[in-house]
Amino acid sequence: MSTSQRRRPAYLVIADSLRSKIESGELKPGDRFPTERELVQEYKVARMTVRHALDIVQIEGLIDRKRGRTGGTFVRATPPTLSLTSGRSALDQLREHGLDVEVRVLSLALIDAPGHLASTFGIEEGDSLWECRSVQVSAGSPIMASTLLIPEAVAPGLTEEDVQRPLTELLADLGLAPVFKRDSLVAATARTEEQKALGVGRNQPVLRITRTVKAEGGVVAAQLEETLRPDAVTVEVEVGEDPSPELD
Repeated sequence: MSTSQRRRPAYLVIADSLRSKIESGELKPGDRFPTERELVQEYKVARMTVRHALDIVQIEGLIDRKRGRTGGTFVRATPPTLSLTSGRSALDQLREHGLDVEVRVLSLALIDAPGHLASTFGIEEGDSLWECRSVQVSAGSPIMASTLLIPEAVAPGLTEEDVQRPLTELLADLGLAPVFKRDSLVAATARTEEQKALGVGRNQPVLRITRTVKAEGGVVAAQLEETLRPDAVTVEVEVGEDPSPELD
């Protein structure tokens, strides 16, 4: 390492080096990564330093680390990109990217609306809301956890089969065709229940998208919160129209 590089923590320098090898194509998607022992020998650092570097590259979504006899560290395929301005849920977009996503319902129950949710939905505090918690799994790995809230008054008798359908389709069948959607995106640390559902650590960052859906007359029909592993997707926001000419 050069003198200038040594001014930075060694694990950051190693993470930069590993990232460069992936971005340059020296290591391609599906390639097996060097072992920790090999990296220790290559960079002449302690194993803990190598692990910190691998943690960074994993959080960035560039590698997968698997356990077991067939395990190891592998270069990850480029994660799908979700558009926050598309008007479609993260689940719908993941499926459009060709991912086989399974929805596993963790709980579906009626709750008494606390004050802040009563205000959001324009109902009385204590009125009943359906709360559905689920985890979305692809290729055996959890990629997203979600919480769906719908007033009981607009969806009596809601079932687990109902909440596994696309939200727009469910609301249309309830006579609540969406006419307005507002999304917010924040980077946060995983909550306790999300850590378990997504298999992430206490301090691992996640992407949280909250969507509020209104039907005609301004009725808030649903609120959907989708919490995604940052190594599973990237999110983009498009503003304005692309001036580039379309190719035939």
